[in-house]
Amino acid sequence: MKLTDLRDELNARAETTDETPDLLSGVHRKITQTKRRRTAGAAGAVAGVALIAAFATGLIPGLTTTTPQPAETPTPRDYTKNGMVISAVEGQDTLLKGWVGDLGENKLDFSWTPQERQDLRFEGLCQSGTNEIQHVKVTVNDFVIGTSECFPSYPSDQPGSGVNVQANDTFWLAVTPGKSARVVVQLTDESGRAIQDRSTQVALGIYHSVGTAPDGPPGRIPPTSDADYVKDGVRYRAKVGGDTLLGALVADRGKNQFDLTVTATGSQLSLSPLCTALATGPGEFPLYQLSISYNGGPASSVSCSGGSLDAGAGSSVILGVAPPAAGEQVKVSVRLEDKNGKPVTREHDWIGLGVYAKGKQQTVDDTNFDELREHDGRNYRLTELKKVAFPGANRLTIATPADTPFLVSYGSTGKVGQNSMIEVTGLSNSPGRSGAGGYGTEGEPARPAGTATLTATGIGKGPGHLVMAIYVPAD
Repeated sequence: MKLTDLRDELNARAETTDETPDLLSGVHRKITQTKRRRTAGAAGAVAGVALIAAFATGLIPGLTTTTPQPAETPTPRDYTKNGMVISAVEGQDTLLKGWVGDLGENKLDFSWTPQERQDLRFEGLCQSGTNEIQHVKVTVNDFVIGTSECFPSYPSDQPGSGVNVQANDTFWLAVTPGKSARVVVQLTDESGRAIQDRSTQVALGIYHSVGTAPDGPPGRIPPTSDADYVKDGVRYRAKVGGDTLLGALVADRGKNQFDLTVTATGSQLSLSPLCTALATGPGEFPLYQLSISYNGGPASSVSCSGGSLDAGAGSSVILGVAPPAAGEQVKVSVRLEDKNGKPVTREHDWIGLGVYAKGKQQTVDDTNFDELREHDGRNYRLTELKKVAFPGANRLTIATPADTPFLVSYGSTGKVGQNSMIEVTGLSNSPGRSGAGGYGTEGEPARPAGTATLTATGIGKGPGHLVMAIYVPAD
């Protein structure tokens, strides 16, 4: 390392006064990348670099024959400014960047350089003379990541609050690790209107989020293949569970509509939409939607919700039409609209769609159960499907397997009452409750053999069925 390199590094670090301090580790990274010099009679400049390196890493000057040991990670420190404190540590989450605005300001605008793609949490603190609930809307590189309540306490008395971003979220389409990003934070009321008076103040902490380990079965990163569709970091995998990709398209950033034509296989079609145009205020959600047409006729509208870069594994829409014949050309059209159905353009957002042919299924009334399905990156196969007819029955029990992770799908089919409810016991999250009609799925880690029981109330006059299904790992 040249002496000028180290000086430039120190000067650059000194200019970022609002960064969470990381000077020592930064200098250490520079130093450990240099080659060791063993030549006797080295030039004075080399000796100067060695002396500075030894000082910066805490070594005794003169012991140049020993490879420097890695510096200890500095203890995280609270970020304090203008009377506000952003906690350095909340649970297992650690502060990456803190920023506090001046009194009387309701908006932050600053730069931040993420070093790697990881799970993040953006937590806002605020104060104002208003008695209304206050929110912060967070935008990074003109990409709206969400809005959350903020709390006038220093540090926050609501640890774990804020907007969460995962390492696989579409947020990373707009943000590149190692490159500076522009962060804008706006303080608003519940309707999205800006709040400002002489007492207004807002702050933001960006945390590396660890979260808690899931209670369900172990997950994994699903395998990819050369047959996947990939664009701008978004991936539609060729296989998701038992479903097969027929075609996909991710439009260029800012484009608001496109057409996609695929060749049917005779199976039912499933649509996996992508839309990063999030709502701009909590009172306005959903502000944007994707309108999907099938062979010229309306098919579905889905709210924009960001989503995952693994787009095919997200939420999907099953077309409520008879499966097209094998070999038939099917045209699907997608358009970005506002909540009133008018077409809109969002220059900083992406839209996309994947069309999948469903795999084998078992049908109960109006509900299909996949024989092979994916859960948290792993495939599970259907081993048992039980049903009981209503009216006449409001309870169903199914045996759960021993010593293996498993899934339980449960719900009701057919005609149900408007106020009907379902409760499931015997699982880790028991009692699980949901409105009847359709079905949900819970994942369980390996455990001894047992049972899970579904109980329905207000189920209605039918005809219909209460249904439970067991899935075990397929690979």
